[in-house]
Amino acid sequence: MKTYWFVLLGKELYSYKMKGDSKHKEMQSLVGVHLKNELEEIVDTNTVLYPFMLIFPDKRRIYYLKNKAEKERWMDAVKKVIGYANLYDFYEVGKNLGQGKYGIVKFATHKRTGREVAIKIIKKKELNLKDLELLKREIEVLKICVHPNIIKMYDLFEN
Repeated sequence: MKTYWFVLLGKELYSYKMKGDSKHKEMQSLVGVHLKNELEEIVDTNTVLYPFMLIFPDKRRIYYLKNKAEKERWMDAVKKVIGYANLYDFYEVGKNLGQGKYGIVKFATHKRTGREVAIKIIKKKELNLKDLELLKREIEVLKICVHPNIIKMYDLFEN
């Protein structure tokens, strides 16, 4: 495991061999990157590391921090840069309403407005190309649907 100094500038993450270096070792664009929280790792009786993962389009990298507060600060900064949105930040998800080919449908309430909706939760990893195309078609149909009780997919990330 190597130690580096990182700086977040805009949507780019720069790494340096040491704090104060004028030339960066590497630069990673955070466009299209996903963030994953990782469980803390106990190295020995005196050392606990606090990791998170950045999932790039072509690779994954785990970053380790020395304390929980530092990890949370970095994760919050990365979330802002990548436009992170979590369903559970916006909706109180309740009971199962049903199950279909692509996933389960759950009852949910928008936390800010109180609007009751049905949300389909999809396991994208299990989709093949044909299923993905069928799912895209279903999303397009929902986008043009005018019934007030149907939540459109793009409503999930408004405000």
